[in-house]
Amino acid sequence: MQTSQPRREGSDGVRPGTVAVGGCAPVALPLLLLAARTALAAGIEHPDVGTLSIGRGGAYAAAPSDGLAMFYNPAGLADQRGFRVTLDASLSWQGLTFTPPGGQTVSNGEGGFLVPALAASYGLGPVRWLRGLTFALGATGPSAIGKESYPDAGPQRYALIKSDYFIAYYSGSVAAAFTRWLSAGVTFQLVQGRAEFSQAVWSGPGMDTEPVYDSLARVKVSSSLIPTAVFGVSARPTPPLALGLSYRPGFDFLAHGTLTTQPPEMLAGPLNIMIQGDQTDFFVAFPDVIRLGAQYQLGPRWLVEADIVAERWSRLHTIEIRPQGITLTSSGYPTARPLPTIVFQKDFEDAVSFRVGGDFVALPGRLTVRAGYLHETSAIPLRSVSVDFGNWQRDMVSLGGTVALWPGVTASVAYAHHFLADQNVTDSQVVQVISPCLATPDCTEPAPTVVGKGRYTGSLDVASLSLGLVLDDLRAARH
Repeated sequence: MQTSQPRREGSDGVRPGTVAVGGCAPVALPLLLLAARTALAAGIEHPDVGTLSIGRGGAYAAAPSDGLAMFYNPAGLADQRGFRVTLDASLSWQGLTFTPPGGQTVSNGEGGFLVPALAASYGLGPVRWLRGLTFALGATGPSAIGKESYPDAGPQRYALIKSDYFIAYYSGSVAAAFTRWLSAGVTFQLVQGRAEFSQAVWSGPGMDTEPVYDSLARVKVSSSLIPTAVFGVSARPTPPLALGLSYRPGFDFLAHGTLTTQPPEMLAGPLNIMIQGDQTDFFVAFPDVIRLGAQYQLGPRWLVEADIVAERWSRLHTIEIRPQGITLTSSGYPTARPLPTIVFQKDFEDAVSFRVGGDFVALPGRLTVRAGYLHETSAIPLRSVSVDFGNWQRDMVSLGGTVALWPGVTASVAYAHHFLADQNVTDSQVVQVISPCLATPDCTEPAPTVVGKGRYTGSLDVASLSLGLVLDDLRAARH
């Protein structure tokens, strides 16, 4: 008894004539791998990665000053001379609750989620006709919440029970300063990820939500290396003003693994349900990302920046599970029934965020403090809101600072709180997914129950820490 079959197109499940499993949050979730350790990522991305950027409200595209410039705008690497290393880690807490009309409130039960990052660069300085040339390597990715967990029998179970995601961007960058005022760079990236998630699938004889008729569906997939890139340019029309523009083209994420189900005991035995095969592909589209920033230096102690970031999530119409030769039979349906492509209708929209932030040198050479604000529109239409990922309209405020520990070594901290707008869903397209009927060759599946109506609330807190090392400064301090 495998998966489900919502009957109307546009439901958060399946088109007519297909079966479905798993209400997966898009693996649009990018996160990262650090050294030999994996970091888990998930869902729709939340802004951003990197302590300096988080402390400045994500306004970091004009002239990024550490190794994570490879993610925001690689042109910023061109002015970074000598050997530099950035070690960064963020800890995020996602709060998300769902209350159906007249029903039980459920909440995400997972705790903090660690997001590390690593970047190393070497700036050669002037090379022939170039004013600067820099190379960099690193592993990073857009931050996200990599795990969610809800009650097995909660009202959200037809959308999601548990998820555990990972996606890594292995990066190599080159950047050059052509003139005093113009720099450009490119980051070549290889994306690799995995996803595990589970949800309930309705397997009963009629319209209902009785847990005794639930099947448990599980998906576990991983991808090969997928190429993408970030292109960036920075200009300084006048010395105090820096302008930056970067672009990451959208790409398609395709992973391969297994799709398994556990039918309800009261049906599996009497119907002698048999499932042959478990191989599946998993597909989700990632958005184009455009960053535009303007930074202005107000004297020796003040710096302000304003950015606009556009994410073309309208590329993500559906999330697809593509079974590879999985078939189902039963005592009432002995002919092997192939499991067709499983389509989750999402119909996402483009999202735009406006960011402003700045730095203040409180103690020259010793302490810099920063703050920022961000407003982001939602990529998820109200009718598609569910517990699988809570990235709706948000406002974020942040604080941070950098301390010089000794020559060549700095430590930075940041904290950000994201205020997510409450979602009151009265017209939901998120419906219960339905197992294919295997009782007789001519039986039909019941109409699915709408399960997405209700009130959704959420919040996000991020604490971040980084260490910056400049080897040339360390050498100079020894002499």
